[in-house]
Amino acid sequence: MAQVTVTVHERPYQVLCEDGQEEHVRRLAAYVDQRVREIAGKSGVPGPAGQVTESRLLVMAALMVADELGETYDQLEELRQAPPKTVPDPATLKAAEEARAVASAARAQLAEAEATLRATLQRTAEAEAARNAADVDAERDRAALAAAQQRASEAEQRLTSLEEANRAFEARVRELDAEVRNAQAAATQAEAALQAAGRRLAESEALVREAEAERASMRATLASLSAQSAAGDADDEALAAGLDTLAQQIDEMAARVERSAARQ
Repeated sequence: MAQVTVTVHERPYQVLCEDGQEEHVRRLAAYVDQRVREIAGKSGVPGPAGQVTESRLLVMAALMVADELGETYDQLEELRQAPPKTVPDPATLKAAEEARAVASAARAQLAEAEATLRATLQRTAEAEAARNAADVDAERDRAALAAAQQRASEAEQRLTSLEEANRAFEARVRELDAEVRNAQAAATQAEAALQAAGRRLAESEALVREAEAERASMRATLASLSAQSAAGDADDEALAAGLDTLAQQIDEMAARVERSAARQ
């Protein structure tokens, strides 16, 4: 089998034929192309039409060729049914032979045209199915793209929310750092105050011990003076000296208490 590329209404088609019939197929395609162009010119379609319009043009061209063949068949039938002449007319016999040859060629052309039309319609259906499948794929791709864009938008929104939360967290960390520093400063101040209080307490305890020692000394002095006075052994000067010593101790104790109160 040979393969021939023919052009109908400015569109190429691949057609299979018997070996040696390539030129004959081209002539048939040229005849069909002429009919299609005539129909396209009358319908206002100057150039290659879409798939649906082109298939309609091919169908109309096939119908036109079939109509022409039908008229040829009718003419042959009239010739066959005509009463035979007594003396056959050579011209009539020749015309009949030519008509039969034309009818045979027309039948062959019609069969080939029908085969071409079926192949064209099949390719048209396949192209339409492929286009529908491509439309479905494109719609699915558009839906997937829209879903991806939606997910990207949601991810961007979540990222923005996370960034805002991170900024708020960092601000809170800075606040906590400031509070920790303030607390450390307050703790340092409290520790210093505690140390100062400890020193004052130690000083107070020392003063208390000194005061107790002085009170003990003063009680001893008073006891001595009382004993001397009771025994009548002490003279006035000794008694006055003892009282002066006791008064001096009392003054020193009062001065220490005042200094301790001033430091606190």
